[in-house]
Amino acid sequence: MQRFNSFNLIHKALRAMLYDAALTLQQTYYADVEEAEAALAKVETVIHHFEQHAHHEDTFVLPAIEAFEPQLVEEFEQEHVAHHEIGNRLQTLLTIYRSLQTSEERVNCGSCISKSFRDFMVFNINHMAKEEIEINRVLWANYTDQELLDLNARLTAGIPPEEKMVTAKWMLRSINKAEAISWLQAVKETSPSFVFDALIDMTYTELPEQIRAEVQEAVMEEELLF
Repeated sequence: MQRFNSFNLIHKALRAMLYDAALTLQQTYYADVEEAEAALAKVETVIHHFEQHAHHEDTFVLPAIEAFEPQLVEEFEQEHVAHHEIGNRLQTLLTIYRSLQTSEERVNCGSCISKSFRDFMVFNINHMAKEEIEINRVLWANYTDQELLDLNARLTAGIPPEEKMVTAKWMLRSINKAEAISWLQAVKETSPSFVFDALIDMTYTELPEQIRAEVQEAVMEEELLF
């Protein structure tokens, strides 16, 4: 039986944010301040969402496994500290870039930003993969799927609506059609109608075109029967 993986959707969204920002940085001509600023703003958004994700894990997920494997919790807490330090170094480079006056300085700093972002991306991709293996191993050994769903509900309840909508956009861009159908049906069954309606509206712009109609039809099937 496939167990509930609370990391699956959010990690897909976060990885997509990383890939998107990495491609933008590769395409950016840093001597063009306006073009570079758009890329830097995208990087800052990524840093923010990863910081928030780490905070949610520290607050809800790690305490759930501490009684069973305290050493593992300490290991992940240390990795979150390392993640924060890598993010701070990247943010510092963004600040430095904005203070520069010549094209040559900006291009050189841009190269440093791209390298620093790659470090940030590689660290977090490996970190998330480790979480899905090690933390899930402990969660699945000690909690039922319903208990994990309840834990996930408590975690998401404290996330501001605007942050949820940004995350939802990246989830829709990143997941397969079975995951999209399952997620949207769960939202329809457990959330206020305006939340579900907002997500359905978002599918028209964020779901990949090749799966959009199939997902919408599957999720809206009940409404079409009446």
